[in-house]
Amino acid sequence: MSSADRASGESGPGFIPWKSFGKAEAAQNFIVSKKVFGDLTAVADVLVIITTAISAKWIYIGTILGTPAEMEPYAIIGVFAALLAQIFLRRQSVYEFDNLRWFKGQVRRILVALSLAALVVVAVGYLLKISETYSRGWFLLWMAMATAGVVGMHYLAARLLRLWISQGRFVRRVALFGDAEIAMQMIPRLEETDDAVAVVGVFDESAGAVSQQNGASGSLSDLISLAQTMPLDEVLIVMPTTTGRHITSVVKQLSILPVDLRFCQSADIFDIHPKGLLNYGGVPVMEMERRPMADWGPIVKAVEDRVLSAACLLVFSPLMLFIALAIKLDSRGPVVFRQKRHGFNHRIITVYKFRTMTVMEDGAKVAQATRDDRRVTRIGRFLRKTSLDELPQLMNVLKGEMSLVGPRPHAIAHNEYYGSLLESYARRHKMKPGITGWAQINGYRGETDTPEKMRKRVEHDLHYIENWSLWFDIKILMLTPFYGFLSRNAF
Repeated sequence: MSSADRASGESGPGFIPWKSFGKAEAAQNFIVSKKVFGDLTAVADVLVIITTAISAKWIYIGTILGTPAEMEPYAIIGVFAALLAQIFLRRQSVYEFDNLRWFKGQVRRILVALSLAALVVVAVGYLLKISETYSRGWFLLWMAMATAGVVGMHYLAARLLRLWISQGRFVRRVALFGDAEIAMQMIPRLEETDDAVAVVGVFDESAGAVSQQNGASGSLSDLISLAQTMPLDEVLIVMPTTTGRHITSVVKQLSILPVDLRFCQSADIFDIHPKGLLNYGGVPVMEMERRPMADWGPIVKAVEDRVLSAACLLVFSPLMLFIALAIKLDSRGPVVFRQKRHGFNHRIITVYKFRTMTVMEDGAKVAQATRDDRRVTRIGRFLRKTSLDELPQLMNVLKGEMSLVGPRPHAIAHNEYYGSLLESYARRHKMKPGITGWAQINGYRGETDTPEKMRKRVEHDLHYIENWSLWFDIKILMLTPFYGFLSRNAF
């Protein structure tokens, strides 16, 4: 595609000009990834095959033949056939995104997969000498209904995908950083990738010295600000490898962002180990950082947070009412303390806690609680020791601002202080902050009066971010009552 074509708004397959980024921005809260969509389609196929097995039994044997028969054997063979069909459908690559979006190319694949599944079912029935138990008429009707159902389901899925693609739902939002001239040459390569791409801007390392003539949108700081205010999936670094030390510095600065970080030159001169190698239209591109969660991860995490936090609020509501009354009787002031803290991707959130002090500090000057701190009230000392003062943060979790498990949020003043001391500190914000976390159950909670204590906390937080899984969350939640709530470092 020529630069003139791109300027006029025309685009080739799989490429969305960065001037039309509005559609991608409008879909920023869309968390159904390509893999999730394929998996959901697979689940729908399984349900269709099982349902048609039961329906065919009811229609043919129950209605046409008028013969009574148990439902269980037909449901069992339906489940068996559905699992077989999944094996063959996946071998036919039916659930790959580029195949799902084009209906015509799927029909042959579906027919082949279902035919193979039907043959295996017949062969197993013959070998086990149970084929005579089932009606041939029912089997033929079932296969016809299952085929029609699966084909129809994929037709609807393809239509839905085309609609969502036209709305920018699956667009990969990419920012290019480095040499503006190399970046503009890289854009046509992005057209040749499999993904629909929206280039949101080209950012030049020359900062303010760059003019609009080379297509640059700003500097490194402008890129970081953009990524913290609007959705972004990937930052692609494009600059000569002769500036290896500088590139390493750039990667470290950009690693605070919850995006895929990639580089399209050799990484053998860096101190950073690449995560993988990709192909962008014939150009080798290395993955330097990956988003903490992708595909099913955000959905699983969101369901986990909403369901468990709602259940906890229901269970602990009598205790929370009792605590509120005790705070009110113990000292003057509000029951709930609100404080501004950094959340996901450095966004400012208001965190709720039961008030445990006679002061409510917020803003530029916030002093951490120390042992025998005179500001702590009588009931507050017990609440802080047992971490019961954190219970109102269940509301933050329900609002989607926090998670049950994640790096603990710190006051803005502490964030800025430790961010200037510890290079990796800001990477904690690549995930939502949590009520409890891996650092807390390992004893790194309470006062961080030395940079070394905070460094150990950050190390544990980053270990959690890089190794997140549902089972890791469950482990932390199960250990929290024993190692997190009751700690000698809490005061």
